Amino acid sequence: MNERSLHGVIVLDKPGGWTSNRVMGRVGWLLGLGRRKGGKIGFLGTLDPLATGVLPIFTGKATRLIPLFEGLEKTYRATIRLGESTDTFDSEGRVTRQRPLEGLTPERVEQAIRGFAGFREQSAPPFSAVKQDGVASYRLARQGKEVQRRVKKVHIRLIEPEKIELPEASFRVTVSAGTYIRTLADDIGEELDVGAHVTALRRLDCGNLFTEEKSITLERLEELAGSMDRKDPLPDLGFILNPVGFLREYSPLEVAGQQLDYILHGRAVALAADGGMTPGARAMALDTHGALVAVGRLDSLPGGGLEFRPEKVLA
Repeated sequence: MNERSLHGVIVLDKPGGWTSNRVMGRVGWLLGLGRRKGGKIGFLGTLDPLATGVLPIFTGKATRLIPLFEGLEKTYRATIRLGESTDTFDSEGRVTRQRPLEGLTPERVEQAIRGFAGFREQSAPPFSAVKQDGVASYRLARQGKEVQRRVKKVHIRLIEPEKIELPEASFRVTVSAGTYIRTLADDIGEELDVGAHVTALRRLDCGNLFTEEKSITLERLEELAGSMDRKDPLPDLGFILNPVGFLREYSPLEVAGQQLDYILHGRAVALAADGGMTPGARAMALDTHGALVAVGRLDSLPGGGLEFRPEKVLA
């Protein structure tokens, strides 16, 4: 077994009907992470049970990198049903109101969808993981308690209608981190004065880094795991991707010897040459085998030159 294969990223194609936490737990069990030193696991960007698609799962020491990606835009394909509102803003909830679609045309729906591009204020759905007094909102909503819907500003950078066959409409949308597509669906329905809820949702990518093309299905992962020796289930696995490939904005620095030792202990190191890099730039330290050691920033030295200051040490 190559222990380095433990520390990386799995771009999972999440199946419908599973919570993100349940999927993560299943992946961890399949790879035996709970039985291994450094066998941590975490994911980026919660997907609702109804949703499918890209769910980046970080394993081992790569979990320390998750905060670096939390601000990424996300792209989705959504299908909504017009004329019905639900308490969860999706098809898993209880229908709270039905309204006729008389006079509603595909052209009006397309115009309304396009009109949501730009910066907007948005509230989380009543059924969400947002905490209120330390309790998830969905737990309070299930108990029939009032949920305070906090308003925040989001950016819908791109929204394009794809198919409109009333009462359903589908669109592709690219949004800032933290945007709720369920709320967007409800808002579109209210804009048209007919109500709406999500019936299908698929995440297509996160920041053009974690994409469908790089993803693996849970079914395929289970097949691969089933062919492994359960006592040693982590050989060089191609689906556990090197995190270096996702740090596109970080300049690579090869380190060895005393420099490597200093970085492993969280200490800054002076660079022999700046390589055209500037103070404040982000950089990643790699060992002589190309393995990621740390990420950090470049600072100016008083006498000139640059130093690498590690912020997250992996090795």
